[in-house]
Amino acid sequence: MSDDDVPVGTLLGAAYQAVVHGQSLAAREAVELVRELGFEKDGTAKPFRFAYQRTEATEDGPQVRTVHATVPLLSLVNPPAISIDKAAISMSLHLISQSTENGSAYTSTSGSGVPAEGTMPRLKGRIVHKSDKNATLTIESTLKQRDLLGSSRLSQLLDAAVSDRDSVWYQVLEQAEAFRTAAAAFIDTVARDDSTGSGVGVREWLQQLWQLKESVTDAVSAYRDGLLEKIPQLHQNWNNQCQKLTWIDRHTEPETMTQLRWTFIAAARNVWNALLPGAPVAEFGPPTVEQLRLRFEAAVAALRDAPPGLEGLPERLRDLEGAVAQGCIARKYEQPETVVTETLDRYNETAEAIREMWSPSLQSPESRTAQDGLAAAAEAVWDALVRGTVPVDFRADTRMSSEEIDECTRSLRQLEEPAKQLRDLYDQPKAPLNQMIKAREHACTAWDAAKEALQLGKRIPDKSMQDVRKRFGYFNGLIDDANWGVDKYGKSRIQPDAWNPAARAWNEAARPFWSHLIDTELDPVTEVAYLDSP
Repeated sequence: MSDDDVPVGTLLGAAYQAVVHGQSLAAREAVELVRELGFEKDGTAKPFRFAYQRTEATEDGPQVRTVHATVPLLSLVNPPAISIDKAAISMSLHLISQSTENGSAYTSTSGSGVPAEGTMPRLKGRIVHKSDKNATLTIESTLKQRDLLGSSRLSQLLDAAVSDRDSVWYQVLEQAEAFRTAAAAFIDTVARDDSTGSGVGVREWLQQLWQLKESVTDAVSAYRDGLLEKIPQLHQNWNNQCQKLTWIDRHTEPETMTQLRWTFIAAARNVWNALLPGAPVAEFGPPTVEQLRLRFEAAVAALRDAPPGLEGLPERLRDLEGAVAQGCIARKYEQPETVVTETLDRYNETAEAIREMWSPSLQSPESRTAQDGLAAAAEAVWDALVRGTVPVDFRADTRMSSEEIDECTRSLRQLEEPAKQLRDLYDQPKAPLNQMIKAREHACTAWDAAKEALQLGKRIPDKSMQDVRKRFGYFNGLIDDANWGVDKYGKSRIQPDAWNPAARAWNEAARPFWSHLIDTELDPVTEVAYLDSP
């Protein structure tokens, strides 16, 4: 037997191994193609940018426009993921030898002419030499392009990226066309308006409006060209520019200009929402009456929930809401001016009633903050409904009239006079008189902390109110010390007929003074003690 004699099983195995190895090489090639062609070094998909020309119908007739597009490169390539679907091997062999050897074998039940259990036939042969016209080894195979699970999923993601981008682009394009129309109408109207002053329509607006328009159009172009990193900065430019246009006066802005302005802003908002979903879009100009009404209603809810509560306040707040709502409706449907002013009168009546309900003990910081917010919202909404009108301030419980301010000043002087009188009458004891003088100094300090706000008709600030309460505590403590000194040392040296009138004058001045600043029913003023007659 020569070296060409090979076991038949080995000959057949080699043919099948060649088929499997061929499929393995194809798989490696597919992996290398995806890695080298599909992705950058940082793992992002390589882009494929191209441009094409498209004819569009415009008002001036057909126009040719260059369109730029960017897609993932791998979405355009089909990786060679090849599998062997069928393989048929045919070869001509020359049988050289045969033998029977011990080994694993099948078990036969027929018995005749079949190898016994434990034996197996061994065949050796050779492929017929080429000199023989029948020499042949034929492998017929069918190759099939196969999408593996991973590459199939990758294709789905890339296709989705292209599809999503196209979907967003068409949405952006549609919104951008509406914005172009709104911007042209608004800016052209401003350019034709020769008015001057603080109203909308002055020519100085044009540059600012053009900058707003360019921010939007540049953002659309950036998305078209695949330069998404530029869009956030352009969006910020829009928001910053809107801050420069907040000086618009609603009372000098023509109604037609107001509508154009809001259409312009709404169209821009639609473009930004398509480019940057969820990003805040700034506006310019005064809020609408409806927006002011919503702000007022939110402020009412905040005051209603602010601790501590006040019996009857929720009902009064509903009356305030009703008056504002009726005024807004009357303005919306262009009812006569008298209808709006009648609703203002009802508001003011309710505000007067609320002002009489407050007491200093219910002036918590949370409540005061909520009251201030509601007062500001009320002034804004009524100014929009009735120009130049200031509604009644329902917070007026801590505001003082000029007569009350004069009374506080007189009370401070009256605190000084009894102390001086008693000090001039008696050389001893000095301690009670000194305590009263110090107490008056704290009263003066408390008045200095509060009077500026009260004289301006404003609420005492929280920080100043804290100082008022601290000085009030010092005042009561010093009077307690003075009473202790009078009780211990003064009875033998002070005549009741001289002391008691001065003490009465002191107490009659101290009570009304402190009642203007705090709730003296909850926090009583400590009075100077009287002396019993011997």
